[in-house]
Formats: sequence, structure tokens, C-alpha cells
Amino acid sequence: MRSVRLKVQLITAASLALVGAAPVSRAQSPTEPSSPIVSRPGRARIVGVIVDSVNDTYLPGADIIIEGGGPALQTDSAGRFEVDSLRPGVYQVGVLHPLLDSLGITLLTQPFRVAADTTSFVLIAVPSAPTLVRRSCPSRPGVSAVVGHVADPETLEPIAQADVSIAWVDVDVSKKTGIVRTPRLVQTVTDSLGAFRICGLPNSLQATLQAKRGSAITAEIPISLGDRPVELLARTILLSSRDSLTKTGSATVSGVVTLDGAATQAGTQIELATTGIVTTTNEKGEFTLRNLPSGTTVLVARRVGYDPEAIPVDLSSRDDTRVNIKLRKTAAEMALVRVMARRRADLEKVGFTERRKTGFGFFMGPERLEQIHPSSITDILQQAPGLYVMRRQFGDAIASSHTMGSSCIEYYLDGGAYLETRPGDINKFVTGAEIAAVEVYQGNAPIEYARAGVSCITILLWTKGKIRG
Repeated sequence: MRSVRLKVQLITAASLALVGAAPVSRAQSPTEPSSPIVSRPGRARIVGVIVDSVNDTYLPGADIIIEGGGPALQTDSAGRFEVDSLRPGVYQVGVLHPLLDSLGITLLTQPFRVAADTTSFVLIAVPSAPTLVRRSCPSRPGVSAVVGHVADPETLEPIAQADVSIAWVDVDVSKKTGIVRTPRLVQTVTDSLGAFRICGLPNSLQATLQAKRGSAITAEIPISLGDRPVELLARTILLSSRDSLTKTGSATVSGVVTLDGAATQAGTQIELATTGIVTTTNEKGEFTLRNLPSGTTVLVARRVGYDPEAIPVDLSSRDDTRVNIKLRKTAAEMALVRVMARRRADLEKVGFTERRKTGFGFFMGPERLEQIHPSSITDILQQAPGLYVMRRQFGDAIASSHTMGSSCIEYYLDGGAYLETRPGDINKFVTGAEIAAVEVYQGNAPIEYARAGVSCITILLWTKGKIRG
């Protein structure tokens, strides 16, 4: 009986070309399988695992290149790969994956020798978030960051001197001021390789990422950072060279929307952000949008009775894009007498009931809002006389026919001033399903919400967190 020799090889990346930093490497101890198998006498076998240390998981779908004669293959759902029947000799393992492209690193092992009748085990780890952040942000250790590249969607060539920005809202809650939301914006510019890095970001962050150059601009891409001490998000952004107002192209996106607990999957509205291009899912929840402009953008899925979902997509004529979206039902409220009584008490407490009695302004209470099932703030506000929805480059915004389309609007959320970074931003920070009551004033705002010398539209939004029930 032929004896099989086991050779355990731990090889981490010999070349980690981190953009703008010195090469780094990381080693981990592999777990040795109990029964290695070599398929053919006189041949060798390589088994490996790719670990994504940035996200504390394995790296599925990575392309594995065996330099030295082995076939190209991909890692499975657990980040594993194997190749057998290799001739004895010297090999290298290279790894290709969109995450690595976004991080600006390459993974390539040092050359290693495999002998006949052996199984070699290789563990390759993407460096951890703290390691990569230290290299990307050397002057700001211990912080979180967003890094990536901006590239042309058709040629994949890097785009230098593109403006990249991250926008979010800091929320401060206190008994004295209520809810105060302060918009934040951080900007940078891509280097000659199209790379960017934004350092010093807070954890537990919900934000939007955007790139622009000249008249070309992407949609605002939703991103999030977790709550670990150091978080790193990597993202490649596809920025078309065409004007962002272009509504047609050669890209296609298709997919399936699954409705939680629905008898039929039909009727979900799918919209491509900033374009006004809309379709509706069929009975199977399927949809297809064709002749789309290339670049990174956002698909928005809406269905009455379900929470809306925004999905980033990278569109290009090089490949069709496919997505899967799941919508969850909007939480229903209990229709009890005690709930209605509590709502009325809360509405009186914030002054809604008293102001409604004056007859000045437009008012919508919980009963009316429950009838229309709004998914967005603009769904609510277009019910008010004189207000209408304008399709803007950055999303839907409210304007007034009384001010010749001006979007000068003063928002107050639960009594605290809310400043939009761009018209329509209010839709991104609170949904229609979260609103319990609305007040709209066109030039006759209550004294506590009026600003001297300013004649904008004043809109008071009261959330279900403030108006309980």
C-alpha cells in the first residue's frame, strides 16, 4: 500500500501592493485536515483557503491562479479551493477578487515546491482592517476609513482627479433640544491610479458615497460601517465619462424581488435612481431594465405595505448585472382605543392639535397617513396644496408652485431643525412609514418655527417615536 506524505504549507501574500503604502503581509496557522488525499500516484495536490480578515469571514468567488501549470478555478462559499494531479515542481498561488481591486492590493504567494505524492495546504489571508487602515491612514491610527478606486465602467481604466465625497447626518438626542440632525460632508480627490481614501470616520455609520468629475456624477451610494473599534469599507465606483443627465445607454440590470409573506410577488416598483426609469415586477417577482446608462447607481424597490430597499448596482455594457432584493413588511400598529388616546395626548403636547384649530397651514394626522401608506416623505408632502415633486439629479425633492418652483424649505423633525445637504435628502434620513403627523406652512409659520427675513416653506414632521402608539 502506497504511503502518502503530507506536506503542510502556509503561504501568505508575498506582494500586498497597498496603494500609497509599503507592502504588508499576514500569516495565520492552518487547520490540518484528517485525511489528505492525492488522486494519482506520482502527482501532487494543493488545497487552500482564502480568509477575508477585513470582514471576519472567508472569501467566496475569488479567482485562483496557479502559476506553474495548474488550472484557473474559484473559491467556494467557504473560501476553499483545491487542485490535484499536479506535476511535482514549483508553484505560486495568486488571488483575484473585486474586494482586492477596491483595496488596491494583490495577493500572490511566494514560490513553493510540491513533491510527488504530497498534499500541500495553503492559507492566504487578506490583511485585517486595522492593518490596512494603518497603512492607508498613517497619521490617524485607530480610526475607521473608506477606501477604493474610481474607474470607467466600459474600459475599467482608472479615473484620476475625480471628487469623492461621503455624506451623513449626526443625530443628537436630548430632553432640551429633542432630535437634532447635523449634516456632515467629507471630500477627497482620486490620485493618478484612481485611488481614494477617506480617514477618520465614525463607527456605526450610515452614509452615502458619491464620485463626480466634470458633468459626470454617480448616484449617492448607501454605505455603512459597523461598530468594531476599527472599520474599513472598500468600494470600487464606476464613473461614466458621459454627462450624468444622460438617461440611455447599453447596460442591463435584471433580478428578482421577494416579498415577505405576500400571496403574489407582482407589483413592486423598481426605479433606477436619478433617471426616472421605472418598471414593475411580474408574478414571479422578476424585472429587467435595459438600455441604461453605465456607472454606479442605485436601484430603489418600493411596494405599498413594505419597507423600501435601495440596492447599489454597477452598470456596464461589458456585463449584465443581476440582483436579488427582499422586501420586509412595514410593522403594523395596533388599532386599539388606548393607542389612539395616547397619540392624541402626544399631538397635544407638541402643539399639533392647537395649531390645527387655527386653520392656518396644512395638516395630516395619523389617521390620514395610515390611509395613504406613504413610503417616502415626498409621497406625503405632494398631498399638500401648492406642493409638488421635482425630479432632481440627486433624487425627488419638494417644491412650491407659489414660489415658482423654489425648493427653499425649512424642515423641522420632531421639533428640531433639519438641514438638507441637497434638496430631497430628507427622503434618505426618514421614511414615510416613520411619520405620524405633518404640518405645512407657506409663509405663515408659527412664531417658534419662523426665522426673521426668511419666507421659505416650513414643514414640521412628527415621527412615531415622538407621537407614540
